Formats: sequence, structure tokens, C-alpha cells
Amino acid sequence: MESPLMAFSYGVIEGLYDKENIWNWSSRKAYVNFCAARSMDFFIYAPKNDPFLREQWQQPWPQESFDELKALASGFQSKGIRFGIGFTPYNIRELDKQSRLQLKEKVNALNELNPDILCILFDDFTNDVIDLARKQAEIADYIASLSTAKQFIVCGTYYSKDPLLQRVYGAMPENYWSEQGKYLDPKFDIFWTGDHVISLGYDQPGLQQIADDFRRKPFLWDNYPVNDPDWLKSRLRIYTFTGRPWQISEWCSGHAANTMIQPWLSMIPIATLSDLYQQKERFDGHASFRNTVHDLCGDSLAKAIIDNLIYLTEEGTLNFSEFTRQRLQDTFSALQSPVEKPFSDEIVHWLNLKQ
Repeated sequence: MESPLMAFSYGVIEGLYDKENIWNWSSRKAYVNFCAARSMDFFIYAPKNDPFLREQWQQPWPQESFDELKALASGFQSKGIRFGIGFTPYNIRELDKQSRLQLKEKVNALNELNPDILCILFDDFTNDVIDLARKQAEIADYIASLSTAKQFIVCGTYYSKDPLLQRVYGAMPENYWSEQGKYLDPKFDIFWTGDHVISLGYDQPGLQQIADDFRRKPFLWDNYPVNDPDWLKSRLRIYTFTGRPWQISEWCSGHAANTMIQPWLSMIPIATLSDLYQQKERFDGHASFRNTVHDLCGDSLAKAIIDNLIYLTEEGTLNFSEFTRQRLQDTFSALQSPVEKPFSDEIVHWLNLKQ
């Protein structure tokens, strides 16, 4: 049975792990106007490097950070963009009296942010629990019962077919996905990254298979243009979305694009995702990329990015000669107009990142 939820939606999720390259609040606020201009439906704040959403979730945010979150939520909502929070009930194994009290206190704090979407994330921490899917569903139900959010999305411990997850977190319980679908109330969407944690693309058979297990269409957590894993930090994944047909809007309940370490440069590929869903069969990925770079970065910086695209996206800093590195630094350091600066500064900083 499919979830009787809202129509297909697409937007941005900030879900980075990297603890050294953390987005600042001004960069997040830049996404208010960006998402509005590109007809994005939502922005979800779910960085794995925010300890108050994960390992230290029982602790309150410092007041300054909490005030920034409130302002961020209000900014998006003032433009008609739904604001979401991704919360991990880290190390909660079952609902005893203490965990219920702690969860109630946390969800009450989250309610002060007035989120439209609450994501309940059981991903990426060891969860050696008998009857895992059922217990996670019970925890999700309890959290949702306390929340004022209008939409709920769950991410399971095993959110991909990627064998990496079982190598790191242990063998997946038998029938885990079908039990998720069985035990999770239809009001919950379920995140899915695809055949891999970082998938090259999606097709109907693969998405239909997991939809059958989930008893609802999956909600894509798409790890493009993510580059925070060590093996991707040397590249800027700024090219257009590929391997994602517009028919995903028929096969899935939603599509959340996770971002790079670089917030401003992430806007380039994410803008092409908006073009994909708006233009459908008329979508031309390369034309969308070229138009987007000119629109966001201005003509001079756009030309420099396009001329050096192969170095930025494919060759990467680990393979640069000192001549190439210096040439790129000189090129992008010189492009400092108000429009260019946020993007060119990120490229220059990336050129100097320690790998």
C-alpha cells in the first residue's frame, strides 16, 4: 500500500559528516533565495556534524545556534519553502521511561523551530537490536506523536543495497526492508539512497523493488553532489545531474539532494535538478549546467569554470601539478566581484585543502 502523502517534492538536504568544513549560517541563509528562485519545495537541516542532532542530542543547542536555526526556519517559510530537521535518536534501543522523557524534551525543543518536516534518522550508528525494524517504528511513532511537523520521513539503519553498510554496521536483519514497510505507519515516508550509498543513478525496476518492500514509494536521499568522503574531497562535483530521469517524480515520493562541503558551489548542480523536474523530456543537462553557471556566477567566472571543468570535476587536486594548481589559484583568485566572490573563494579554498 502506498503512503497517502503529499505530491512529489524535491529540495535540498544538508547532511554532511565533515567536522572540519562546516557550513556557516550566512551560507545556509543564502539558500532561502536560491531555493525560492529555483522552485525548490524544501530545505532540510540535517548535518551529521551537528552533535545536538546526533551524539549529544540530549543536550540543548547553545542559545546562539538555536536562535540562528529559528531565523533560518522563518526565512525559508517566509518564501513558501518548507523547513525540515533531521534528528537521530542516537543509541536509543527501546522506549523505556528515561528515553521517553529525553525524547519528549528534545522534540519539544524541535517544535520551537516550527519545522514542516521532521526526519527521524536511524542511519550510520550501530544498532544491534533484536526485532530492529519494529522497534525503530515504535520509536518513530512516539517521536511523531510529540511533533508538530506535518510530514515525517524515516531513514533506516540499512538505507541502501550497498554492502558497505553491512561491513560497517553488521549483517542486516532478514526481511528488514519489508518489515520497515510493515511496521511503519503509512504517514511516514522512507529515505532510500539506491543501490549504493553514493549512487550513479536510478531506474524504475530498482525503485519499484524497494517500493514493494516499503509498501510506499521511496523518498530519495540522493548523495549527489556530496564530496565529504575522503575519496571525493579532491573533486568538485559541480556538473549537472545525470542518471536521474525526470520520471523519478512518478516513481518516488520525493527527492532530496545532499550537498558538498562547499555550500555555494553546491547550488550549481542542484539548480540543474530543478530544471530536470520542470523541463522533463525537454531537459538538456549540459545546457542546463552552462545556463546555471552563467546565471549564478556571472559570465567571467562561468567561463573560467567551464574552461577548467575537467580539472575541477575529474582530475582533482590530488593529481594536479604545481603548475596547474598555481594557474587555477591565479585564475579564480582574480575573480572577486560581489557575484563571483562566494563561488571563487570556495574554489580557492578547495585548492588548498589538505587531503
